[in-house]
Amino acid sequence: MNAVIYFSCSGQSKAVAENLAERLDFTLSDTYGAQGNFETAVVVFPVHCQSYPKILKPFFKSLNAERVALIATYGRANCGNAVYEAAKLIKGEIIAAGYLPEKHSYCDGGKTVFAPDELITKISNPTPVIIPKRGKSPFAGLFPEARSRAIIKIKRSEKCVNCGICGGLCPKGAIENGVISSQCIRCLRCVYGCPEGALQVKKSRILKRYLDKPRQDEIIIY
Repeated sequence: MNAVIYFSCSGQSKAVAENLAERLDFTLSDTYGAQGNFETAVVVFPVHCQSYPKILKPFFKSLNAERVALIATYGRANCGNAVYEAAKLIKGEIIAAGYLPEKHSYCDGGKTVFAPDELITKISNPTPVIIPKRGKSPFAGLFPEARSRAIIKIKRSEKCVNCGICGGLCPKGAIENGVISSQCIRCLRCVYGCPEGALQVKKSRILKRYLDKPRQDEIIIY
């Protein structure tokens, strides 16, 4: 079985995965529903603090696939080492990898950048690739979850109808009917998934200054 598997917070990685699945004629699944053995697995995920989302570590380590392609979507100045670090956890052969510049989860608007034909060709005609180690800020891995909680706040508004959908979306089980616990990693899956738009986001000045910086728009394929 061949599959495109995604983890998505704002919907950007999901849109990329849907496009890849259609073009490759692979099945589509999120990381929570991906089970079984795969011949080729294409994994699409966002860059978090210049690395892969740490909540995906068990998934990467347990992924049972002969061949794997890793696609990281990134939204700001540095895609970091996300693909390189994820690849070290994978047991299967890495046949393709890449970074796609997308909308940052903490920004509004933006247009989805789909994978170039070069990446489709690499996946369709698999040969092993070597992923080089890229530059990364020495502070990127310093208490990333605590830093996220400090620079962005999420609050429930009067629009909340206690439907519980946010709790089902949260990868950490950190929210119930709009009330957030200290386990929240600020991925904003709950915010983007709330059907009532009942979760409000407040950004700190530090975050706003960071998001105002020029972004990197390079598509990188290995």
